[in-house]
Amino acid sequence: MRNIEYKKVSYLKKNTEIYTKRHYEIIDALEKLLEKGVPDLTMSEIAKKLKISLRTLYEIAPSKDQLILMTMDNILKKLGKFAMDSVEEINSPIKRLEEYLFIVNQAVGPKFDRFLKDIEKISGSKKMADYHENFIKLFTQKLLEESIEKKEIKSIDVKAFSILLGGIGREFSKDKNKKSINMTPEQSANSITSIILNGIKIEN
Repeated sequence: MRNIEYKKVSYLKKNTEIYTKRHYEIIDALEKLLEKGVPDLTMSEIAKKLKISLRTLYEIAPSKDQLILMTMDNILKKLGKFAMDSVEEINSPIKRLEEYLFIVNQAVGPKFDRFLKDIEKISGSKKMADYHENFIKLFTQKLLEESIEKKEIKSIDVKAFSILLGGIGREFSKDKNKKSINMTPEQSANSITSIILNGIKIEN
């Protein structure tokens, strides 16, 4: 089976210098600064809050938009890695998949709600979101293939199901859909995920 993992270097990191340990410490501090939403601050004001030089901040990203995208990219990668590590010891591929999807669906939960609303206004945010969604789809496809091999689920079009399961959370997080559902996007995504997976399981 294919070994799927996040690239160590983000797509946002192209054509830039390699980060130092100090840069990564600043990135971690940025996450805490931005976790309640994107503040209306200039790069100079952000640098001041982080107690670093403006030059150091520009070494990390050339603009505020890129800085915010890079920070959110880092947060989502951490969530994705946490999800993969959390299910590593689960023997059943289908149970591993369900637990994995429940964890990554936190990306459309209350913790990220404010941030996602702000980041949608930033150019390049769709490309970043697509990157993470595509990773989820690939990992979902891998686990569906393993589930079929172990005869845990019916023979299905794994690519079609991976597209569906990998994009549920993001679909429910859209404003037009969020206003029409009774639960939160995360709760709705988890509910539909359970229904879909239970529907393709082979009863023992």
